[in-house]
Amino acid sequence: MKAQQARSDERDNKRVFRWGVGAAIVVFLLALLYNLLTQTREEGPVKPDTPTQSAPQTTAPSTAAPAAPAAPSK
Repeated sequence: MKAQQARSDERDNKRVFRWGVGAAIVVFLLALLYNLLTQTREEGPVKPDTPTQSAPQTTAPSTAAPAAPAAPSK
C-alpha cells in the first residue's frame, strides 16, 4: 500500500470517528431533552389510583346472630 494512500485512509478514519462521536452526542442530548420535556409537561390534575371518600360510610350492625360452632362428632 502506498504511503499517501495510508495517510488518506487514516484521515478518513479519523473523520468518520469524529462524525460518529458528534452524532452520538447529538442523540444523547436529544434523548435527555425529550426526557426532561416529558416529565415537566402539564397533563392536568393527577387522579389517584384509589377512590377517595368524602364522608366515611357507616354500616348498620348485622341483625343475624353469629353461627354456632358445629358440634364435635364422636
